[in-house]
Amino acid sequence: MMKRNTRERGQDLVEFALILPILLLILMVILDLGRAVYYYSSMQNSTREGARYGIVHSEPGDIAAIEAVVRNKAVGLDPLTLQVDITLGDETIQVTATFQFTPVTPIVGALLGSNSVTLRTSSTMRIEG
Repeated sequence: MMKRNTRERGQDLVEFALILPILLLILMVILDLGRAVYYYSSMQNSTREGARYGIVHSEPGDIAAIEAVVRNKAVGLDPLTLQVDITLGDETIQVTATFQFTPVTPIVGALLGSNSVTLRTSSTMRIEG
């Protein structure tokens, strides 16, 4: 086996030290993106469940119950920060949820121009019966 120079070992360490922050930043951006997708998916499911509850249990003053269903089904989100809007039409019900997502990585916020991203989803269904 050939012996390596001590200079070459030092060079490897310097190269690793230069690339490590970039790799960690990429990892944090991937984790933030994963969190955003999870929150959006949870919101989409909760609005669909709320709309479904509204069409099956359609009573005129049942908006508070629909909102409670949406907040309970939003797994992983703070129910107090989730904004829920319900629109009852003649034949349809529309449930919209809005959430302010704050990324963990500060550079992502700097790239987006603000510290938070608004996630919004809605579900519309026809009232049965």
